[in-house]
Amino acid sequence: MTDREEKFIFFYMEQTWNEMRHLENLRERVSVLIFTIASIILGFVVQQKLVPETRFMVWLVIALGVVGMVMGLKIFEIHQMGQNRLNKWTKYLEENCGDSPKILVLRREADKKNRKAFKYISWIPHNYFWTSLHFFIVVLGIVMLFLINEPTEEIYEDDNKEKIENKTNHYNYDCENSKMIMY
Repeated sequence: MTDREEKFIFFYMEQTWNEMRHLENLRERVSVLIFTIASIILGFVVQQKLVPETRFMVWLVIALGVVGMVMGLKIFEIHQMGQNRLNKWTKYLEENCGDSPKILVLRREADKKNRKAFKYISWIPHNYFWTSLHFFIVVLGIVMLFLINEPTEEIYEDDNKEKIENKTNHYNYDCENSKMIMY
């Protein structure tokens, strides 16, 4: 391998590594934004006592969750493309730098040690975590859709009119005359 080729490979390895780091930061920022917006919307819906008028907002939460899942998977796909490139370049360096370059041997040893220390979770791809969080938002939105109260016709019947009026009347205490005033 020539000096020029080595510099070229190291330049692209560094550039690819920076792009991969940027993608991880992007995934985190997008997820935090989606979680924040979904939390605000769901908080508003619950504060409004799950009235039917908030159904559109719950559909928006479901859409946010789906968008988050798709974006997370797309970012992971682009990240994996960079990782595959790095793996190819590392293999090329290993093949052309003599018998087992020390840095690559140390890297393999560190990877084995990490897999051994975290044997129960090391086999789970990290994109499953992000996807499951966005899936949770979708499920929460679906549950909220089922919890939204439908208006009943009984409220508008004449025999319940008195009950409804009593619930909506407001009273104020008149201190001068010492009596309650309805308004």
